[in-house]
Amino acid sequence: MEKQTALLILLGIAAILLKALYGTNRPPKPVAKDFLTRREAAMLVALERALPHCRIHAQVAMGALLRAPTSPLRKPRHSDRNAFSQKIVDFVAQDRASGAILALIEVDDYSHIAARDRARDAMTDHAGYRTIRIGRSVQPRVEDVRQAVASLMMSSTPYTMQGGRHRDR
Repeated sequence: MEKQTALLILLGIAAILLKALYGTNRPPKPVAKDFLTRREAAMLVALERALPHCRIHAQVAMGALLRAPTSPLRKPRHSDRNAFSQKIVDFVAQDRASGAILALIEVDDYSHIAARDRARDAMTDHAGYRTIRIGRSVQPRVEDVRQAVASLMMSSTPYTMQGGRHRDR
């Protein structure tokens, strides 16, 4: 019986110490993570070389690219913006001369789910952005990436804001 009491006291002390150290009422302290995966880092280098006329932005929040529509028939809600604001686009290709967004570039890997990708692409397409998907089989070599983004090299047709919506010129 004394052993059981001692064990309960030790467990109680351990619980108190753990609570004091890690606190259940405070949010956990964030820790750093890699900014890009190895594949994304290699793709960034290849994209910058394949598209010298573009400024390539990595890991862009959709909240920087999209805004929730307004309507005189209803009040804006946080959930309208929350539908996209925390989502991340792998790369954004921006024309160096005009500043226009030429395309959103997604590097597909194991984390990409086709149905979700189609929904994201539909959302950004509705806003007027073209999405280029670089498939899993494309290696992060300049020539392979150049082939995957060939439409950006041949086209000087940036997306521009017209009437609050991006459109091809």
